[in-house]
Amino acid sequence: MKIVICAVPYSPNLGDGVIYENIRQLLLERVPNADISALDIAGRDDFSVATVSRKSLINKVPKLLQPSAVCLYFGLQYILRWRRKWTERLTGANLVMIGGGQLLLDVHLNFPVKLFLLSCILKSIGKSGKVAVFGVGVSPSMSAAGTWLLRRTWRNLAPVYVSTRDSASAENLRRILARPLDVNVMPDPGIYSRQTYAAFLAQRSPGSILGICISSPLELNQSDMEKQDYGRRIGAYFLELVRQASASGYRVHLFTNGAPEDEALKDRLAADLGPGQVHNLPRPVLPSELVANISRCDSIIAHRLHANIVAYSLDIPSIGLSWDSKVQSFFALTGRDDFFIRESVPDVADTLKLLQQAPRAGAGKEKGRLTQLLTAEISALLNDSGLAATMLSRESTAGTGAA
Repeated sequence: MKIVICAVPYSPNLGDGVIYENIRQLLLERVPNADISALDIAGRDDFSVATVSRKSLINKVPKLLQPSAVCLYFGLQYILRWRRKWTERLTGANLVMIGGGQLLLDVHLNFPVKLFLLSCILKSIGKSGKVAVFGVGVSPSMSAAGTWLLRRTWRNLAPVYVSTRDSASAENLRRILARPLDVNVMPDPGIYSRQTYAAFLAQRSPGSILGICISSPLELNQSDMEKQDYGRRIGAYFLELVRQASASGYRVHLFTNGAPEDEALKDRLAADLGPGQVHNLPRPVLPSELVANISRCDSIIAHRLHANIVAYSLDIPSIGLSWDSKVQSFFALTGRDDFFIRESVPDVADTLKLLQQAPRAGAGKEKGRLTQLLTAEISALLNDSGLAATMLSRESTAGTGAA
């Protein structure tokens, strides 16, 4: 049985790799002999990372021309590289999964173009109707061109199963497609990280380690805040947070989810701090290294959604910082909304006060419920796609043969 998971699993932001590896683990627990592979719709083949992201490059193009530049670039990639490679990868697949992560997002037509090109291949090789859209995030707004592309993508895919990672995404999807749609709502697959990465979890050393996940203003898409000198102010917040946390007895670790812009800011901040104030962790190369970095902490503070999700999975208290509704949605889903800071640039004293309260608000039964919901959605996907019946048929045939 062949299953191909299409998303951006090799993104420099290793949160996407965490999603893929958790989905793969959940599937393998139910289909142990399946051939499960990744297809990165950005054209990557591994976890190697460029020194500058494509987002940095596209931002150098005049704003009005950015969607056209994206279409031209990815169109050429499709003609020259992707069409042949993706066709070979997808041929013979019993199921094609698209997800999870924030894939239905329109920034200069980036994801709408990639998903449309993927859907054209799937239709051409007869895989329409053998597709599941699983645990995706959906942006509340999409350009007219992005909406046009997504609606045609949907026709090509003819998905047999659809789920989103929160109820807002489900409503956004129905609105964008302008059609009634049966959408399941499920937790992000990252909450399964304790099980998936059990072999990589670090033993915590004595002491109170605070992990601060550094995120670049460019990566946070805070366009309005940049006009208000957001980059300088959030950098000053991180510096003062480290200083006050260190003075309060925390051992501070700076880390990132792996994006090169995040790493550059982290290294600049670390250079401005004394060596005794902070431990600057090296960039994680693999998702398992990101999880290991988080597992060493007693608590974390992060903008990044999957830093917070991994911490939640590992029962590590976290404070979420505001930049995108998906972070707040996760804290609300897990009953920890009080530990999400809504201010764009928080007050340091308030942050540390909240951090002291966080250990008393554990995941408890809620995490168990969400994990059961996640595993149930995997089973529902296998049922709706017909793979569960295929598995039973093969097991029955094997049993008859053995008799």
